[in-house]
Amino acid sequence: MSIAYGALGGLVVEIMVLYGRIAAWQEARHRALSRSRRRDRLPRLAKYVDPPSDALAALTRVSLGAGAGWIFSPQLTGGLAAVAVGATAPALLGQLGNLRPLQAAIAGGGAEATGQSSPDVPGGAEVLES
Repeated sequence: MSIAYGALGGLVVEIMVLYGRIAAWQEARHRALSRSRRRDRLPRLAKYVDPPSDALAALTRVSLGAGAGWIFSPQLTGGLAAVAVGATAPALLGQLGNLRPLQAAIAGGGAEATGQSSPDVPGGAEVLES
């Protein structure tokens, strides 16, 4: 269920993005109509919505939402929490990818193995892993 609710959260965000683009188009049309009554000068919807790229972005966000719902499912206590995780999936997964222990595990030791200090830790102290 967390996967489905996470995907739903991603879908909700994409619907809001689409609404923002349509609202911007509507505002531009109203401005154009207030200046001139000529219909040939009205902005076209295609200037604000690009179906191929928008569909790919929506598919990606829904997939990230589903993935975040799956990754965080042990910590989620309800459907609304899973929707919230799915809606914030790009930021959550970006933060998860920035965790030093995860980076070290992926890199096979990373900066600690090469003796380089970490720029995010004051004084160049090494990050302790649990």
